[in-house]
Amino acid sequence: MTSSRVFPFARITGHIAWWIFVVTTLFAGGITWTDAHNRFGDSYIDASFTAGSSGWIAYTPLTDSPIGIANFTGSPPYDRWTDPAFWSLLAFAVVLIAAVIEAISARRLLPGIVTVAAPCVALGLLVLATPGTLDSVALDTMAAMSAVLVAVAIREVWARRFAPRPSLPS
Repeated sequence: MTSSRVFPFARITGHIAWWIFVVTTLFAGGITWTDAHNRFGDSYIDASFTAGSSGWIAYTPLTDSPIGIANFTGSPPYDRWTDPAFWSLLAFAVVLIAAVIEAISARRLLPGIVTVAAPCVALGLLVLATPGTLDSVALDTMAAMSAVLVAVAIREVWARRFAPRPSLPS
């Protein structure tokens, strides 16, 4: 396959994967790839209920009629296929692979490097905007929103306006 045929597929795949990455990252609560085990593997759910003013406790036997009481303890099973952080990581990997293929098929070194670097810079801004990712950084709401918007703009403006096109054979 020639570079003029590979290039459009890489570019389209990159655009699709980028927006999957952005949406799944937002659903995951930011860039949370590194702590997926901590979020799911070590937590537990305790759904035993107590009523405040009546003094009734969920484990008090009821005499009127049988009732089902939910009490979930222990670790919930971690399923990566339903974890938005997993899909975020996977989509970002596809973005990078597509950017590398796009850069190689365009056959221009400096613009190709920027094509791969733009999503990495955007990732850095998203890490910065994710609460709790960096201990020394705590952005307020407007600063975090601005960082996310700038991250999306960096990748989108480069990919749609300045990214190289494949050079035509002479």
